[in-house]
Amino acid sequence: MNGVDLELAFGQALNLDLAQIFQALMLALICGAVVSVVYRVSITDRIPSPAMIASLVLLAVIGAMVMMVIGNNIARAFSLVGALAIIRFRTRLASPLDITFVFFSLAAGIAAGVFAYQVAILGTAVVSLAALMLQATALLTSQGPCHLLRIDLAAYQGTEATMLAVVDRHVRRRSLVEARSLRFGETLSYRYRIVLRPDRTLEPFLREMSAVEGVERVIFDAGDNSGDPAE
Repeated sequence: MNGVDLELAFGQALNLDLAQIFQALMLALICGAVVSVVYRVSITDRIPSPAMIASLVLLAVIGAMVMMVIGNNIARAFSLVGALAIIRFRTRLASPLDITFVFFSLAAGIAAGVFAYQVAILGTAVVSLAALMLQATALLTSQGPCHLLRIDLAAYQGTEATMLAVVDRHVRRRSLVEARSLRFGETLSYRYRIVLRPDRTLEPFLREMSAVEGVERVIFDAGDNSGDPAE
């Protein structure tokens, strides 16, 4: 295989001048900042993590840098995948919406990194507008922020009806997400998605729930997490 064949197979890294690099990185920075602002506006039921907001800005710039380094060179792309494969990410995001914004920021940075400026600008604008519209619709139709509630009961007590009566006094809406037995059937674990009543607060709810005979553990997840609130 001669040099021409190698070039066709693996491509070449992009030869960029400083002006191109600066333009791409600045556009990625602006797009990342827009993504972080839209994320901050879209999260109304909890205080967003400052680290998450900063990460959305930096992720767009990093994505642009990675794409400029790779260029159209397949060998570099595989090398980068191999290098990133050794990294283990253990941070648990609080909501599927967080994951969506992570990909949003990364996509904007990638578009800027391959010099698809129109895609980066228009894509950021359209997705941001869609996110804001969905948030406005949710505010108009929602009856309150959604949370996850996990209650562990002693199986031998049979106090499910009492537990549900307490829940219904404090909750406007509830839906059962999961029910399972633990500790060889000694404990029953229920997980609900709930919306608290406007005139109720969390502390009295937890105190009253903890006072129910047979209740072993009550876990209230303030975020709309699709996972299990604390194993």
